[in-house]
Amino acid sequence: MKDQQLIVLSAALTITLASSSLSSVTNPSLASPTVANQGLANQAAASAKAKAKADADKTTQKAADAEVSFASIDAAIAKQEAIKQKNFDKINTAARADMAANNYAAAEKKLLEALDIAESLNGNEQKLLTRTCLADCYLRQRKYKEAEKQYKEAYDSNIQLYRGNYPVLLDDAKGLSEVYKATNRAKEAEKILASATEAREKRYCVAGVDDGDLFANFYQSLREALAKKNIAAVSKMMQYPLSVRWNGNFKKRVTTRTYRDPQELIANYNIIFTPKVATLFADNPEKELWCKDEGIMLGGGLVWLTNVQLVRVAGKPTYQIHAITINDEMPKK
Repeated sequence: MKDQQLIVLSAALTITLASSSLSSVTNPSLASPTVANQGLANQAAASAKAKAKADADKTTQKAADAEVSFASIDAAIAKQEAIKQKNFDKINTAARADMAANNYAAAEKKLLEALDIAESLNGNEQKLLTRTCLADCYLRQRKYKEAEKQYKEAYDSNIQLYRGNYPVLLDDAKGLSEVYKATNRAKEAEKILASATEAREKRYCVAGVDDGDLFANFYQSLREALAKKNIAAVSKMMQYPLSVRWNGNFKKRVTTRTYRDPQELIANYNIIFTPKVATLFADNPEKELWCKDEGIMLGGGLVWLTNVQLVRVAGKPTYQIHAITINDEMPKK
């Protein structure tokens, strides 16, 4: 009897242990602490990863929305500028027609309106030209005080912005001299004309070119030779050895070549004076040039004439280019 009870008790114990083991497998909460903790850690990591992705997606979308927003703003500004420019052109044209018809009172009103628009537009040329035209209008009406104010502002802006390079400088000086003569200031009239003439002559002196008018004639001859693709004429406008430096489109891949004589330049003409460079000269008359101590610049800095020398050819003074910098890749042959 006792043996049977022991057998039954042993069997019951075995069944209980087996049942407990099965529950721990099917129910993780009843598993060992190590296994449970690992499962929770995995769930937390997956949740954090999903949240990070969602945050990244939101950031990307915000950046895209901002880009679209900025593009819309730029488009709206461009549209507004175009409308202003159209209004300026219309009013300015009408004002000049009034000037031609000697209807100065009507022209004055329009020019003041045009000047107000020009002040809000990008660029200084329209503002400078409108101010000079307004000064002329005042002068013809004998409004000397108003004319003097506008001429002076235009003159000073020309010196500051263009180093006296813009041709209208002399127009402003002549207008001022007329104002001074009309108001019994003859010495001031002489002085302003002399100053304007000197400023025009010395407009490239910071780049080592002392005779501005002589360089202007040389530059125009160079433009004409390039336009006609007169390679022989262009080669004679260079001083040898000629140094040409390509700055790799501002990417610091600098390449420099030295051409010892006209024959070497002619053989490599298409490398130096590419269609892009030739077009740049065609599109930039002398009044559009700018200068610093580094040289004379055209095309917003794409090409620099970094060393221009005064020489005598057939007994006559002229200039020749001794060094050029091109901020672009050197073309392949």
